[in-house]
Amino acid sequence: MDGADHVDGESISRLLRAWRARVDARTVPELRGVLPRPGRRLSQAHVARLTGVSEGWYRALEAGRRQDFSENFLLRVARALRLSEAETLTLFLAVCGRRPPGGLSREPGGAGDLPHGVKVLLEQQVSYPAYLSDVAWNIVAANSLMGEWFPWVRRPGANLMRWALLDPEAREQMLDWEDACARTYLAMLRVAANSNPDNAELRTLVRDILDADADCRRIWSEEHDVVEHRDGDVFRLQLPFHGGREVRVTSHVLLPIQRPDLRFVFITPADGWTGPQ
Repeated sequence: MDGADHVDGESISRLLRAWRARVDARTVPELRGVLPRPGRRLSQAHVARLTGVSEGWYRALEAGRRQDFSENFLLRVARALRLSEAETLTLFLAVCGRRPPGGLSREPGGAGDLPHGVKVLLEQQVSYPAYLSDVAWNIVAANSLMGEWFPWVRRPGANLMRWALLDPEAREQMLDWEDACARTYLAMLRVAANSNPDNAELRTLVRDILDADADCRRIWSEEHDVVEHRDGDVFRLQLPFHGGREVRVTSHVLLPIQRPDLRFVFITPADGWTGPQ
């Protein structure tokens, strides 16, 4: 930053000072009993105490000096300063150039936590299978056609990676399983694990898959590819829904702006509509 990172003359240093100034220290439960007793003004020392760092470390952030600020530290600053989601996003983009980690800043939510528009879009998608998954590929919600194509999504705790990489039926239904499925999904897991190193659920998911399957262990050790998503990928399926006929489909991956921790995925036929016969 070095005092040079301004947007229309606004620096993150000035924003941090303004955000800190609006917090009444007397309303912060963690500062009760602290001597000397805090007045109304929340000081840099108070924020350092609330975030578990030295005053000099927090002062460096507020002064705009470059430091190796971790995502966990920035999330603690956001909580201490009572930042909104938009303010937290601004803090992360200004300091480290990336969005807050969805898996760390938000507790996993179910379908009932979905923004109304996202839920309606999913429910009204009747032409193609569609689903929502979280950062660890847990199925948060799915439309009725997705459940007809892939009945496993209706199971409690349904997880795309566990099904695709560990369920025997996936090797029958995802044609060219190793090249078109396993290698791609493992490459996606590699990106996610490195993007969210503190996400215990992702670490457990990777460990469970590698512990459970020799083919996945072999591919993981042989390959070094990384893939962020399957948007635009064409792959072949052979599902009971289609009477066992082979179909080619394309996956489309969208990120709901109100819930960037979720993926909105829908599947379209690559060769025109092919319903059950």
